[in-house]
Amino acid sequence: MKKLLFPLFLLPAILGAQNAWKNLSVTPANPKPGDAIRIEFNWAESPLKDTEGLEFFILEYVEKTPELIEPVFLNENGRIVGTYTAHPKAKAAAVVFKAGERFDNNNRQGYFIQMCDAAGKPLAEARAAQAALFSESGRIMDLDNQPEWVLGWLNKAFESQPDLKKKYIATLVNATLRAKRDDGKKEALAIMEELENDPTASETDLNWLINTYNRLKENNKVASAREKLRTRFPNVANRQDQLRAAGSESDLAQKEALIDAIKKDFPPKNEEERNAIDQLYAQVLDRYGEQKNWQFFAPVAAKVSPGQRAKVYNDIAWTLAEKNEEMERAKQMAAEATEWARREMIAPSTPKPASITQKDWKERRDNTFAMYADTYAYILDKSGNPHKAAAYQSEAVKINNYGNPEFNERFTEYLEHAGSPDLRYQLEGFILKGAATEKMKEQFKKYYVAEDKSNTGYATYLAGLERVAYDNLKSELTKKMLDQPAPAFALKNLKGENVSLEALRGKVVVVDFWATWCGPCKSSFPGMQQAVDKYQSDPNVAFVFVDTWENVSDKEKNAGDFIKNNSYTFNVLMDNDNKVVTSFGVSGIPTKFVVDKLGKIRFKSVGYAGSTDALVEEIGLMIEIAKGAP
Repeated sequence: MKKLLFPLFLLPAILGAQNAWKNLSVTPANPKPGDAIRIEFNWAESPLKDTEGLEFFILEYVEKTPELIEPVFLNENGRIVGTYTAHPKAKAAAVVFKAGERFDNNNRQGYFIQMCDAAGKPLAEARAAQAALFSESGRIMDLDNQPEWVLGWLNKAFESQPDLKKKYIATLVNATLRAKRDDGKKEALAIMEELENDPTASETDLNWLINTYNRLKENNKVASAREKLRTRFPNVANRQDQLRAAGSESDLAQKEALIDAIKKDFPPKNEEERNAIDQLYAQVLDRYGEQKNWQFFAPVAAKVSPGQRAKVYNDIAWTLAEKNEEMERAKQMAAEATEWARREMIAPSTPKPASITQKDWKERRDNTFAMYADTYAYILDKSGNPHKAAAYQSEAVKINNYGNPEFNERFTEYLEHAGSPDLRYQLEGFILKGAATEKMKEQFKKYYVAEDKSNTGYATYLAGLERVAYDNLKSELTKKMLDQPAPAFALKNLKGENVSLEALRGKVVVVDFWATWCGPCKSSFPGMQQAVDKYQSDPNVAFVFVDTWENVSDKEKNAGDFIKNNSYTFNVLMDNDNKVVTSFGVSGIPTKFVVDKLGKIRFKSVGYAGSTDALVEEIGLMIEIAKGAP
C-alpha cells in the first residue's frame, strides 16, 4: 500500500501555535490533559466586533466523539475571558466563536489546542485528534474543509505512533476519498482491507467497514465483512440479520412480530440499539395510521417512545385534517403531540446531544413545539374553535420570531374567524415585518377599505408599509453581511459545459445547493425561478444550482429529468463527489450563498420559510447589497 506522505508546507500554520493568533490567547501555552485552561479572545478587534449574540464554546476530542463544552465567560472591556478544565484523557480541542452565521475561525483554519506531555511537547495523538475534529466537526465551525491538511496531520501522528492508524481509520479513509479523486477509492479500500484482515478488529470496526463498503457500493466486500462479523460476533450478526428482515418486511403484522422477537432475543443495550427498535415500531405505527387501521394502531402506539409517537401523531393528524376526515381523532392526536412537545420545551426527557449548544438544543425543542402547535391550531379552527386555534398559533408565530409567512397567514385567518378587533393592526405589523403573504395583504385591504372607505388610500398606505419593510429588511441583512473568500470550484453543468466560480468573477453569483430528494429545496424553486427571471437580462448577476448529496446511479439524468419536467431554466451544476458542498461547509440543504464580484461570500441563507414572495425579495435584496459591497 502506498505510504501517505504530504509535505509540511501544505499544512496551515496552526500546529502547536496556541499563542500565535492575533485575537486569541491560551494559557498555559502548552496545556496538559486535565489542566484548567484560560481562553482570552479580543472580541473588539475580531470580525465579530459589531455583532450581537456572541457564542463561545469548546469542542473537545477525548476518545472517538467530540464533546461540546460551553464555558462561562465574561466580557472585560471588549475581551472575552473564559476558563474550562480539560478532560483528563483529552487529546485536542477547538475553540469556536460565532454570532449567527458569522465566525471568527482563524480564516477558516480553526483555533485548535493540542494537549501536551509533561515536557510541553504536543502528544502524538493530538495531531490525529485535531485531524478528526477538523474533518468531522468542521461544518460546525465553518472551516475550509481541506482533506490534504487532515492527511498531513494524520501522517505526522502515525509516524510518531503507528498504532493510532487503527483508531483513526475512519478519518483517514474519508480524507483519502476526498483528497484523491482518481486513486482515492483504491487507496481507501486497501486501508480498509488491512483492518478487515486484522484478527483483533472489534465489533465496532467491522460494523464500520460494512457501512462504509455499503456507501462505496462494494457489495462483495460488504458480504466478506459480514461473514467475518458473523464468525467473530455471531450474536451481533444475528441481531443485524433480524433487523434487516424486519426493516424489509411489508406485512405489518409480521413486521411487528419480528420487532417483538428482536426486542426479546436481543434486549437493547444502549441508546443506538433502542432507537433502531423504536424507529421500526414507528414505521409500523405510521403505516397503520395511513390505513386507518385503528384496531392495530393503538397497541403499537404503546410500544413507541413518546417522542416518536408524537411525531407520527402530528403527521397523521395533519393528513386527516387536510382531508376533513375523522377530525375528532385528529384533534386528540394533535393535542397529545403538542402537549408532549410543550413538556419537552420546559423539561426535556433526554439529555442534550453532545455536539450542540444549549441554545441550539432549546431552539430545536421550541421549533418542534411550534410545528406541532401549528397542526393542532389548524385542526382546532376547522373544528369550530378559532379562539383556541389563534392562541396556539400565536405561540408558533412567536417562536418563529413572526418571520414564517405560512404560520402568519394561518394565524390571521384564525383571528378573522374569531372576530378579533385588532386584526387590521396585526396584519399591519406582519407587513411591516416583511412577513406577510399576498393573501394577508388582500385580507388587510378588506379591513382597511372597510374602515377608511378608500381603495386609492389603501394602495398608497400599503406602498408606505412595504417601503418601511424593505428598508428594515435591508438594514437587517446589511448587519448580517459576511466577508469571507468563496471556495473555488469548477463543475460541469447539465449541458456538459465547464462552469467555474473564477470564470464568473465580476458578477454577483447566487450559489444554491439542492438535491432532488429535498422537499424544502423543491418548494423554494418556484421562487428561485422568479428570481432568475427577474435578473435574466442583468449581465452582472448569475445563478448556479449545485445538485449534490444525491444517491442515484445516473445523477445527471436524475437532475436533468427533474429540471425538465418542472420547466425550470436553471444552470444546474453537478457536484457528483460532494466536494464543493463540503468545501462551502454546508450542513443542510437548501443552502444559498451570495458571492460578490470579488469572489467573497456576502450572505448565507439556510432553509426555506415557505413564502415565494419573501424569498424573491430577500434574494433580490442580497444581490443588490452584494453589488455595492466594498
